[in-house]
Amino acid sequence: MKEFLHYLKENYHYTESTITEKEKQVLLWENLCSRKQNFDKLNTAELLKIVELLQKKYALITVNNQIRTIEQYLDYLQLKGKRKDHPLKNFRIKIPKRPLITGFLTEEELQNIEKEFREKKYKKGQFELYGKRNQLILGLMIYQALNTGSLRELKVKGIDLEKGLIKVPEATENRLKERILPLEASQILELYKYITETRPELLQISKTVKETDKLFIIGENTKFSSITKQIRKQINVPSLQQIRNSRINLWLKQYNLREVQYKAGFRYLRSLEYFNQTELENLKQEIEKYLK
Repeated sequence: MKEFLHYLKENYHYTESTITEKEKQVLLWENLCSRKQNFDKLNTAELLKIVELLQKKYALITVNNQIRTIEQYLDYLQLKGKRKDHPLKNFRIKIPKRPLITGFLTEEELQNIEKEFREKKYKKGQFELYGKRNQLILGLMIYQALNTGSLRELKVKGIDLEKGLIKVPEATENRLKERILPLEASQILELYKYITETRPELLQISKTVKETDKLFIIGENTKFSSITKQIRKQINVPSLQQIRNSRINLWLKQYNLREVQYKAGFRYLRSLEYFNQTELENLKQEIEKYLK
C-alpha cells in the first residue's frame, strides 16, 4: 500500500489528505471482498458486485470517486506487472441528468396571482392581520423569489425602507447565499405599515413569542412552512417553487448570469443551466465561459 500511495503522490501530486482518503477507499473495497478472494486479482464482474454494494450506501458521485481511485490502483498494478488486464478502465456509473425546469409563469400571471390574493376578504381581528402578513410574504415570493427558508430568516433590521432594500440572510438548508435585493415601490409602503402597525399587533396577540428580531412572527410550536403551505393552497399553484423559478426565469431575460446568480442566492452559476429557455444553448455557452 505504501508504494501505491507514493505512486499517487509522484504521478498526481495529491495533497496528504487526498492520499489518505484514497487509501481509505482502497481498504474499504478490500474489506468488501470475501476471505477467499484476492482483491488484486478480482475480475470485472466481481468488482461490479462491490460497486453494487456501495451504491446502496453512497451517492453515485461518491461511488464514482471511489471507482476512480480503484482505477488508479489497477493502473499501478499493471505498471508493476502484477496484472495484465484492467477490469475497470474508464468505467463510471452514468449519473442521470437533472431535468430542465419548466412551467414558468409570465409577469402578467404573477401579478394576477398577487392581485387576486389581495382581493380576498378576511374576518376582522387576528385573521385580518394574518391576511396582511400573508400578502407581504406572497409579494416577497413573487418579486424577490424568496423561498420558505429565506422568508423565515428575514429580520426587521434587514429592511432599509429609505433605500428600498431588503437583506436576505443565508438559508443553510437550501444552500442559498446572503444577498441584498431591491424592493418594489408598492412593497416599501406595505413593509412600513407591517413593521409599524401589523407586526406589533401580531406580537401582542402571540401567546408564545413576546420578543423577536424576526420580521415574521410565528409561535414556538409553529413551523413557518405551515404559513407558506396555506398561501399555496389559496393561490392554487402546484408548488411555491414555481413562483420562485418563474421570477428567476424572468430575471434571466433582464440581467446577466452573474446578476441573476446573486439575486437568486445560488452558490454556483451552473444552477441556472436547468432553466429551460428558448436561448438555452446561448446560456450554456455563457456558463462555459465563466467556468473556464
